[in-house]
Amino acid sequence: MSAQHSQPFNPAHDRPVDDTFTPSLPGAVDWPDQTGPQPAAQRSSVRRARRRSRLGWWWLLVMLLTSVGLVAGALVYLEQSYAGRILPNVSVRGVPVGNLTRDDARAAIEATFAPFLAQPVVLTYSGRSWTPTLAELGVTLEIDEALDAALTVGRGNDLFTNLQQIGAVWQYGVELPLRLSIDQEAMQRYLLARVAEVERPAVDARLVLNGTTVQVEPSAVGRQVLVIETLHEILAAIQDLNPDTVALRTRALEPALRDDAAFVAQDQIAAMLAGPITLLVDNRSFVWSLDELARMIRVERVADPAGDRLVVSIDREMVMDKLIALGDSTEVKGTYPRLNWNDGRLEIFQEGKPGRRIDEAQALAEVLAALTKPADQRTIAVSFREIPPPISAANLDQLGITTLIGVGRSDFTGSAPYRVTNIQAGMRLLHGVLIAPGEEFSFNQTIGRIDGSNGFVEGYAIIQNRTQLEWGGGICQDSTTVFRAAFWAGLPITERWGHSFYINWYDRYGFGPYGDGPGMDATIFTGGPDLKFLNDTGGWILMQTLVDTQRNLAEVRLYGPDTGRKVLLEGPVITNRTPAPTEPVYVAVPDRPVGQPRQSDKARGGMDILFTRIVLGPDGKEIERREFVTRFKPWPDIFEYNPADLGPDGKPLPTPTPPAEPAPAEPAPAEPVQDATG
Repeated sequence: MSAQHSQPFNPAHDRPVDDTFTPSLPGAVDWPDQTGPQPAAQRSSVRRARRRSRLGWWWLLVMLLTSVGLVAGALVYLEQSYAGRILPNVSVRGVPVGNLTRDDARAAIEATFAPFLAQPVVLTYSGRSWTPTLAELGVTLEIDEALDAALTVGRGNDLFTNLQQIGAVWQYGVELPLRLSIDQEAMQRYLLARVAEVERPAVDARLVLNGTTVQVEPSAVGRQVLVIETLHEILAAIQDLNPDTVALRTRALEPALRDDAAFVAQDQIAAMLAGPITLLVDNRSFVWSLDELARMIRVERVADPAGDRLVVSIDREMVMDKLIALGDSTEVKGTYPRLNWNDGRLEIFQEGKPGRRIDEAQALAEVLAALTKPADQRTIAVSFREIPPPISAANLDQLGITTLIGVGRSDFTGSAPYRVTNIQAGMRLLHGVLIAPGEEFSFNQTIGRIDGSNGFVEGYAIIQNRTQLEWGGGICQDSTTVFRAAFWAGLPITERWGHSFYINWYDRYGFGPYGDGPGMDATIFTGGPDLKFLNDTGGWILMQTLVDTQRNLAEVRLYGPDTGRKVLLEGPVITNRTPAPTEPVYVAVPDRPVGQPRQSDKARGGMDILFTRIVLGPDGKEIERREFVTRFKPWPDIFEYNPADLGPDGKPLPTPTPPAEPAPAEPAPAEPVQDATG
C-alpha cells in the first residue's frame, strides 16, 4: 500500500489560435483576372510588387529564426545556470527545494521530517511502550523518487514542453508529492512479535481432587492482540509524516470454564465425601473409606455456549466391580449334588444345596443413594439372592460324563480297625463328588473336618518324628488312591507331597497297569500339605469310590468326557539308598507306665524314587512330560519310656524291665513330618 500527496502541475496557459490567419503584405493589391495582353508599364509594376513580397517573407523568416535562437539561448543559459540544481519555485511536500542541489534538497527534506524519520510511531499498551523504526515497520519515505521528479521539472520533455513547464513553474510554482512505500507483511511481522509479549491465553478454572480434598484453581481472563486493527491504525497515523502514538488494539479472552462452575462441582464432590459407606453382610461390616469413594468420583466437562459445566458422577462400573468382589468373598457356595455312575445312567443320591450371594444390583442402587445422604445415614444392610445349584436332574445329560478316564487303587492289608474305619469315612466323603470344568480339586477342602463329626476316629500317625494317636490316621490311603486315579487320567497334578518315610503296603498297585512299585503315594494334612489336580477335560468329572474290606482294596474311579489321552510311565529310578539307623531312639512319654516301654516304630531305610509320566493327546502327540520325585528318609526304631525309666543321657536305665510292647502296624507317615496324618 502506498500513500501519495500531490498537486496538479499545469505549466502552460492555452490561448486561441486562428488557423486561417494569413499575413498581409504592405501595398498588396488584388488584381482582377486578365484575359488579354497586359501593357508594358503594367507588367513592370507587377514585377516590383513581387520583389517586395519576397523581401517580406525573408524578414519574417529572419525574425522567426532570431526568436528560436533567443529561446534556445535562454534554455542553454538556464541549463548552465541551474546545472545540478532544481529550478526555482519547486517544492516537495511543502519543503522548498528550488535552486538547491540534490544533496541540499535531500538535507532540507530530511531536516523537515527528521522527527518522523527518527521515530514515526510509538506503540503503547497498559503502561508499556514500543518505539519501532521505519525499517522495522517496513515503511520507506521515497525521498529519492521525489528528488528525481524535482530535477526533471523543465528538463524532461521536448523544447516547447520544457518552455511551457518553465513558464508555468516561473509564474505559479509546482508542489511535488513525497510518497510512503509500505511493506505490510513486515509491519505485520513486527506486530506479531509483540503478541508474545502481550498476549496471554485464558485460563479455565480447574478442579483438583487430591485424595479426599477438593480445591478450585481460579480462572483468569486472557488477552489477544488485534493485529489487523492495530496495523490499520498505524497506517492512518503515519500518513501525515508526523510522529504519533498508537495504542495496541487488544480484546479480552473469557475462560470457557469459570469459577462458579468449578465451585458448584466442588460442593457436589464434598457432599459425596461426607462420610464413608458401611455395608453390613451377615453381621460383618465392610467399610468403604473416603479414599476409596474419592477414586470412584468422575468429573466430566460439558461444552456450553453460555460457559462450560462440570458434571460430577460416580463410576458405576467401579462400584459394581467392588460389589462383585464383595459378593465373591462373602458368597455362601451352594453344593453340587452327589451322583452315582450307575453304568452310565447318572442319578442323584444327594441333592445339592442352593447358595446365597449379595444382590449386587440392589446394593448398587443403595450405594448411589447413600452418597447423597449425610455421614450418619450411610450404613447399608445388604440384601441377598439365592443361587440355585448348577446341577439338577434336569441337566445331568449335559455334563458330558460318558467315559471312565482314570482308575486308582491301593491295598490296606494288615491295617488296624481304626485305620479301615478312617479309610471308609474318607472314601464316603469323596464318593459322588463332581468337579466342574476348569475347577481345581482339593482333597482337604472336599474332605472337610477330619474329626468325629465326619465319622473319623483316632489312629496312629507320624507326628514330629514319632508315631502317636491322631484323628483320621490312615486318611493318606485315600489321598494316595485319588492321586493315582488323577495320575492315570492324565490330569494336571497341581500339588502333591510324598510321604517322608517308606511304607511297604503302598507298593501294591503303585504303578497301575505297569505293576507294583514304591513312591506312588500322596500325603495330606488338614491346614498343611494337600493333594490338588485340575479338571482340564472341558467337561465335568465324577468321582466314584470303593472300599472292599474282603480284598483290602481301596479304589477311586474318575468318569468324564472322552479325552482320548494315553498315559505312559518311565521308571522308576531308585537312587540314594540309605540303610536304616542302627541306633534306636528313646522318647519320654509321661503317660507310659513305669517299667513298661513300648516300641512305636520299626527301623527302615531311605531312598530317592523318580518316575516320569508322559501324557499323549488323541493325535498321539506328547502334551506333558513330568518327573515325580519321592524322597524317603531313613527311620530308626523308636521306643517310648516313662521319663523315670530314662537316665540323664536320655537312654534307658540299666534295670530289668518287662518286655517291650509290640509296635503297632506300620503307620502312614506324612509330609511335613512335624504335622501329618498318614
